[in-house]
Amino acid sequence: MNKFLIRLFKFASLQCLVLAAITLYYIQTHDQLAQKQYLAATIDKHALLKQQKKPRIIFVGGSNVAFGINSQLIASNLQRRPVNMGLHAALGLEYTLNEVEEALRPGDVAVVSLEYENFSSHLPDIPERLFNTIDNRVQNVKFVPYYYAPVLLDKGQLYFGGVIRNVVSTLTKNYELNSIYKRSNFNQAGDMTENTGTPRDISKIKRTLEVTDGSIQTSLKIIQKFDRVAKENGARVYFSYPPLAENVYKNNAKAIDQISSVIENTSELDFIDTPEEMAFQVKYFFDSEYHLNQSGSLLRANHIVNRLSEEL
Repeated sequence: MNKFLIRLFKFASLQCLVLAAITLYYIQTHDQLAQKQYLAATIDKHALLKQQKKPRIIFVGGSNVAFGINSQLIASNLQRRPVNMGLHAALGLEYTLNEVEEALRPGDVAVVSLEYENFSSHLPDIPERLFNTIDNRVQNVKFVPYYYAPVLLDKGQLYFGGVIRNVVSTLTKNYELNSIYKRSNFNQAGDMTENTGTPRDISKIKRTLEVTDGSIQTSLKIIQKFDRVAKENGARVYFSYPPLAENVYKNNAKAIDQISSVIENTSELDFIDTPEEMAFQVKYFFDSEYHLNQSGSLLRANHIVNRLSEEL
Protein backbone atom coordinates (compact mmCIF):
# COMPACT_ATOMS: atom_id res chain seq x y z
CA MET A 1 0.00 0.00 0.00
CA ASN A 2 2.81 2.39 0.89
CA LYS A 3 4.51 1.79 -2.48
CA PHE A 4 1.23 2.47 -4.28
CA LEU A 5 0.70 5.71 -2.38
CA ILE A 6 4.26 6.83 -3.14
CA ARG A 7 3.78 6.12 -6.85
CA LEU A 8 0.43 7.90 -6.82
CA PHE A 9 2.03 10.90 -5.14
CA LYS A 10 4.84 10.98 -7.70
CA PHE A 11 2.37 10.72 -10.57
CA ALA A 12 0.14 13.48 -9.15
CA SER A 13 3.17 15.67 -8.50
CA LEU A 14 4.34 15.23 -12.08
CA GLN A 15 0.91 16.17 -13.41
CA CYS A 16 0.84 19.27 -11.20
CA LEU A 17 4.28 20.31 -12.42
CA VAL A 18 3.25 19.90 -16.05
CA LEU A 19 0.05 21.87 -15.44
CA ALA A 20 1.99 24.58 -13.60
CA ALA A 21 4.50 24.85 -16.45
CA ILE A 22 1.71 25.14 -19.04
CA THR A 23 -0.11 27.74 -16.95
CA LEU A 24 3.05 29.79 -16.41
CA TYR A 25 3.92 29.71 -20.10
CA TYR A 26 0.35 30.65 -21.05
CA ILE A 27 0.42 33.62 -18.68
CA GLN A 28 3.78 34.79 -20.03
CA THR A 29 2.62 34.55 -23.65
CA HIS A 30 -0.98 35.62 -23.05
CA ASP A 31 -0.84 38.66 -25.30
CA GLN A 32 0.40 36.55 -28.18
CA LEU A 33 -2.00 33.67 -27.57
CA ALA A 34 -5.25 35.25 -26.51
CA GLN A 35 -5.34 39.00 -26.70
CA LYS A 36 -5.04 39.09 -30.48
CA GLN A 37 -7.96 36.73 -31.04
CA TYR A 38 -11.53 37.63 -31.97
CA LEU A 39 -13.00 37.43 -28.48
CA ALA A 40 -10.29 39.74 -27.12
CA ALA A 41 -12.22 42.56 -28.79
CA THR A 42 -14.27 42.58 -25.58
CA ILE A 43 -11.42 44.67 -24.10
CA ASP A 44 -11.82 47.44 -26.67
CA LYS A 45 -15.60 47.30 -26.71
CA HIS A 46 -15.87 47.77 -22.95
CA ALA A 47 -13.31 50.55 -23.02
CA LEU A 48 -15.39 52.34 -25.66
CA LEU A 49 -18.61 51.70 -23.74
CA LYS A 50 -17.05 53.41 -20.73
CA GLN A 51 -15.41 56.30 -22.57
CA GLN A 52 -17.79 57.16 -25.41
CA LYS A 53 -19.40 60.55 -24.89
CA LYS A 54 -23.07 61.45 -25.19
CA PRO A 55 -25.27 61.21 -27.13
CA ARG A 56 -24.66 57.48 -27.62
CA ILE A 57 -26.24 54.74 -29.68
CA ILE A 58 -25.28 51.27 -28.43
CA PHE A 59 -25.74 48.10 -30.48
CA VAL A 60 -26.32 44.94 -28.46
CA GLY A 61 -26.35 41.31 -29.60
CA GLY A 62 -24.19 38.50 -30.89
CA SER A 63 -22.05 38.25 -34.00
CA ASN A 64 -24.95 39.39 -36.19
CA VAL A 65 -24.27 42.80 -34.61
CA ALA A 66 -20.48 42.51 -34.80
CA PHE A 67 -20.66 41.70 -38.53
CA GLY A 68 -23.81 43.58 -39.42
CA ILE A 69 -23.51 47.24 -38.43
CA ASN A 70 -22.02 50.22 -40.24
CA SER A 71 -21.66 52.56 -37.28
CA GLN A 72 -20.25 55.45 -39.28
CA LEU A 73 -23.32 55.71 -41.51
CA ILE A 74 -25.72 55.40 -38.59
CA ALA A 75 -23.81 57.87 -36.42
CA SER A 76 -23.58 60.52 -39.13
CA ASN A 77 -27.29 60.31 -39.93
CA LEU A 78 -28.63 60.08 -36.38
CA GLN A 79 -26.04 62.42 -34.83
CA ARG A 80 -25.10 59.91 -32.14
CA ARG A 81 -21.77 58.40 -31.13
CA PRO A 82 -21.76 54.64 -31.73
CA VAL A 83 -20.73 51.69 -29.57
CA ASN A 84 -20.97 48.25 -31.19
CA MET A 85 -20.93 45.66 -28.37
CA GLY A 86 -21.77 42.68 -30.60
CA LEU A 87 -19.45 39.70 -30.23
CA HIS A 88 -20.85 36.14 -30.02
CA ALA A 89 -24.35 34.72 -29.46
CA ALA A 90 -22.85 31.61 -27.81
CA LEU A 91 -21.94 33.68 -24.74
CA GLY A 92 -25.54 33.41 -23.58
CA LEU A 93 -28.52 35.75 -23.62
CA GLU A 94 -28.37 37.23 -20.13
CA TYR A 95 -24.59 37.65 -20.20
CA THR A 96 -24.87 39.60 -23.46
CA LEU A 97 -27.47 41.95 -21.99
CA ASN A 98 -25.71 42.25 -18.62
CA GLU A 99 -22.59 43.57 -20.35
CA VAL A 100 -24.48 46.70 -21.34
CA GLU A 101 -27.24 47.03 -18.75
CA GLU A 102 -25.29 48.67 -15.93
CA ALA A 103 -23.47 51.01 -18.34
CA LEU A 104 -26.61 52.64 -19.77
CA ARG A 105 -26.97 56.35 -19.07
CA PRO A 106 -29.77 58.87 -19.44
CA GLY A 107 -30.24 59.77 -23.10
CA ASP A 108 -28.67 56.57 -24.45
CA VAL A 109 -30.32 54.66 -27.28
CA ALA A 110 -29.81 50.89 -27.28
CA VAL A 111 -30.57 48.84 -30.39
CA VAL A 112 -30.88 45.18 -29.41
CA SER A 113 -30.68 42.44 -32.04
CA LEU A 114 -30.59 38.85 -30.78
CA GLU A 115 -30.02 35.70 -32.80
CA TYR A 116 -33.09 33.46 -32.90
CA GLU A 117 -31.21 30.64 -31.13
CA ASN A 118 -31.42 32.73 -27.96
CA PHE A 119 -35.09 31.80 -27.89
CA SER A 120 -34.30 28.09 -28.05
CA SER A 121 -32.00 28.32 -25.04
CA HIS A 122 -30.94 31.31 -22.98
CA LEU A 123 -27.82 29.47 -21.75
CA PRO A 124 -24.35 29.82 -23.29
CA ASP A 125 -24.30 27.61 -26.37
CA ILE A 126 -20.50 27.19 -26.44
CA PRO A 127 -19.30 27.70 -22.83
CA GLU A 128 -15.60 27.69 -23.75
CA ARG A 129 -16.23 30.92 -25.70
CA LEU A 130 -17.37 32.51 -22.45
CA PHE A 131 -14.23 31.24 -20.68
CA ASN A 132 -12.12 32.74 -23.48
CA THR A 133 -13.88 36.09 -23.16
CA ILE A 134 -13.41 36.24 -19.39
CA ASP A 135 -9.81 35.11 -19.86
CA ASN A 136 -9.24 38.27 -21.91
CA ARG A 137 -11.11 40.59 -19.56
CA VAL A 138 -11.47 39.19 -16.06
CA GLN A 139 -13.92 41.94 -15.07
CA ASN A 140 -16.49 40.31 -17.35
CA VAL A 141 -17.04 37.58 -14.78
CA LYS A 142 -19.47 39.89 -13.01
CA PHE A 143 -21.82 39.66 -16.00
CA VAL A 144 -22.13 35.86 -15.70
CA PRO A 145 -25.45 34.79 -14.10
CA TYR A 146 -25.10 32.29 -11.25
CA TYR A 147 -27.24 29.71 -13.04
CA TYR A 148 -24.60 29.38 -15.77
CA ALA A 149 -22.45 27.46 -13.27
CA PRO A 150 -23.57 23.88 -14.13
CA VAL A 151 -23.02 24.22 -17.87
CA LEU A 152 -19.72 26.06 -17.36
CA LEU A 153 -18.43 23.39 -14.99
CA ASP A 154 -19.63 20.66 -17.30
CA LYS A 155 -17.85 22.09 -20.36
CA GLY A 156 -14.93 23.85 -18.72
CA GLN A 157 -12.45 21.17 -19.74
CA LEU A 158 -12.91 22.25 -23.37
CA TYR A 159 -11.46 25.65 -22.50
CA PHE A 160 -8.45 24.16 -20.73
CA GLY A 161 -7.94 21.83 -23.66
CA GLY A 162 -7.82 24.89 -25.89
CA VAL A 163 -5.22 26.50 -23.63
CA ILE A 164 -3.01 23.42 -23.91
CA ARG A 165 -3.40 23.30 -27.69
CA ASN A 166 -2.45 26.97 -27.96
CA VAL A 167 0.63 26.46 -25.82
CA VAL A 168 1.72 23.46 -27.87
CA SER A 169 1.13 25.27 -31.18
CA THR A 170 3.18 28.23 -29.94
CA LEU A 171 6.05 26.03 -28.81
CA THR A 172 6.07 24.26 -32.19
CA LYS A 173 5.84 27.59 -34.07
CA ASN A 174 2.50 26.55 -35.61
CA TYR A 175 0.34 29.18 -33.90
CA GLU A 176 -1.60 31.28 -36.40
CA LEU A 177 -4.41 33.77 -36.01
CA ASN A 178 -7.46 33.42 -38.20
CA SER A 179 -7.14 36.12 -40.85
CA ILE A 180 -10.73 37.31 -40.32
CA TYR A 181 -11.56 36.43 -36.73
CA LYS A 182 -9.08 38.56 -34.86
CA ARG A 183 -9.18 41.62 -32.62
CA SER A 184 -7.43 43.95 -35.02
CA ASN A 185 -10.20 43.59 -37.63
CA PHE A 186 -12.67 45.59 -35.53
CA ASN A 187 -12.75 49.34 -36.08
CA GLN A 188 -12.87 51.96 -33.34
CA ALA A 189 -16.67 51.72 -33.08
CA GLY A 190 -16.56 47.92 -32.68
CA ASP A 191 -17.65 46.95 -36.23
CA MET A 192 -16.00 44.06 -38.06
CA THR A 193 -14.23 45.46 -41.13
CA GLU A 194 -12.92 42.41 -43.01
CA ASN A 195 -16.29 40.92 -43.97
CA THR A 196 -15.97 41.61 -47.68
CA GLY A 197 -17.50 39.52 -50.43
CA THR A 198 -19.18 36.15 -49.91
CA PRO A 199 -16.50 33.49 -49.30
CA ARG A 200 -19.07 30.80 -48.51
CA ASP A 201 -22.13 29.60 -50.42
CA ILE A 202 -24.78 30.79 -47.98
CA SER A 203 -27.57 29.29 -50.11
CA LYS A 204 -26.49 25.80 -49.05
CA ILE A 205 -26.71 26.47 -45.32
CA LYS A 206 -29.48 24.54 -43.58
CA ARG A 207 -30.55 25.18 -40.01
CA THR A 208 -33.40 23.77 -37.98
CA LEU A 209 -34.57 26.15 -35.29
CA GLU A 210 -36.48 24.46 -32.47
CA VAL A 211 -38.37 26.56 -29.93
CA THR A 212 -41.26 26.18 -27.53
CA ASP A 213 -43.55 28.75 -25.97
CA GLY A 214 -41.77 27.98 -22.68
CA SER A 215 -38.28 28.61 -24.03
CA ILE A 216 -39.44 31.83 -25.67
CA GLN A 217 -41.11 33.06 -22.48
CA THR A 218 -37.98 32.30 -20.44
CA SER A 219 -35.85 34.37 -22.79
CA LEU A 220 -38.49 37.09 -22.96
CA LYS A 221 -38.38 37.58 -19.18
CA ILE A 222 -34.64 38.21 -19.39
CA ILE A 223 -35.11 40.68 -22.23
CA GLN A 224 -37.94 42.48 -20.42
CA LYS A 225 -35.75 42.90 -17.36
CA PHE A 226 -33.07 44.56 -19.51
CA ASP A 227 -35.72 46.79 -21.11
CA ARG A 228 -37.10 47.79 -17.72
CA VAL A 229 -33.71 48.60 -16.18
CA ALA A 230 -32.65 50.55 -19.27
CA LYS A 231 -35.76 52.73 -19.10
CA GLU A 232 -35.28 53.23 -15.37
CA ASN A 233 -31.80 54.52 -16.20
CA GLY A 234 -33.22 56.99 -18.71
CA ALA A 235 -32.25 55.07 -21.85
CA ARG A 236 -34.45 54.15 -24.80
CA VAL A 237 -34.43 50.60 -26.14
CA TYR A 238 -35.41 49.47 -29.62
CA PHE A 239 -35.46 45.86 -30.72
CA SER A 240 -34.51 44.83 -34.23
CA TYR A 241 -34.73 41.29 -35.56
CA PRO A 242 -31.39 39.87 -36.71
CA PRO A 243 -30.56 39.73 -40.42
CA LEU A 244 -31.02 36.21 -41.74
CA ALA A 245 -30.32 34.67 -45.13
CA GLU A 246 -33.66 34.33 -46.91
CA ASN A 247 -33.23 30.59 -47.55
CA VAL A 248 -32.65 29.91 -43.84
CA TYR A 249 -35.54 32.19 -42.97
CA LYS A 250 -37.90 30.26 -45.25
CA ASN A 251 -36.82 26.94 -43.77
CA ASN A 252 -37.51 28.21 -40.25
CA ALA A 253 -40.43 30.56 -40.86
CA LYS A 254 -42.77 28.63 -38.56
CA ALA A 255 -40.43 28.79 -35.56
CA ILE A 256 -39.54 32.43 -36.23
CA ASP A 257 -43.21 33.33 -36.50
CA GLN A 258 -43.77 31.59 -33.17
CA ILE A 259 -41.02 33.69 -31.60
CA SER A 260 -42.28 36.99 -32.97
CA SER A 261 -45.88 36.17 -32.10
CA VAL A 262 -45.08 35.43 -28.46
CA ILE A 263 -42.74 38.35 -27.80
CA GLU A 264 -44.84 40.93 -29.62
CA ASN A 265 -48.21 39.84 -28.26
CA THR A 266 -47.14 39.36 -24.64
CA SER A 267 -44.79 42.31 -24.15
CA GLU A 268 -44.53 46.05 -24.70
CA LEU A 269 -41.10 46.00 -26.32
CA ASP A 270 -40.49 48.51 -29.11
CA PHE A 271 -39.68 46.82 -32.42
CA ILE A 272 -38.44 48.71 -35.46
CA ASP A 273 -38.93 45.92 -37.98
CA THR A 274 -40.33 42.44 -38.63
CA PRO A 275 -38.54 39.12 -39.24
CA GLU A 276 -39.64 39.23 -42.90
CA GLU A 277 -38.01 42.62 -43.40
CA MET A 278 -34.73 41.29 -42.04
CA ALA A 279 -34.61 38.26 -44.37
CA PHE A 280 -31.98 39.38 -46.90
CA GLN A 281 -30.72 37.90 -50.15
CA VAL A 282 -27.69 35.62 -49.83
CA LYS A 283 -25.51 38.08 -51.75
CA TYR A 284 -25.51 40.31 -48.68
CA PHE A 285 -23.97 37.68 -46.39
CA PHE A 286 -20.38 36.86 -45.61
CA ASP A 287 -19.65 33.42 -44.08
CA SER A 288 -22.78 32.67 -42.04
CA GLU A 289 -26.53 33.05 -42.30
CA TYR A 290 -26.25 35.80 -39.66
CA HIS A 291 -23.04 37.54 -40.79
CA LEU A 292 -23.58 40.33 -43.27
CA ASN A 293 -20.83 41.46 -45.59
CA GLN A 294 -19.99 45.14 -46.05
CA SER A 295 -22.79 45.63 -48.60
CA GLY A 296 -25.27 43.98 -46.27
CA SER A 297 -24.09 46.08 -43.35
CA LEU A 298 -24.78 49.24 -45.36
CA LEU A 299 -28.23 47.95 -46.27
CA ARG A 300 -29.02 47.23 -42.65
CA ALA A 301 -27.56 50.54 -41.47
CA ASN A 302 -29.84 52.46 -43.83
CA HIS A 303 -32.78 50.43 -42.55
CA ILE A 304 -31.95 51.34 -38.94
CA VAL A 305 -31.49 55.00 -39.85
CA ASN A 306 -34.84 55.12 -41.64
CA ARG A 307 -36.69 53.57 -38.74
CA LEU A 308 -34.99 55.40 -35.89
CA SER A 309 -35.07 58.81 -37.58
CA GLU A 310 -38.83 58.62 -37.07
CA GLU A 311 -38.36 57.88 -33.36
CA LEU A 312 -35.45 60.06 -32.25
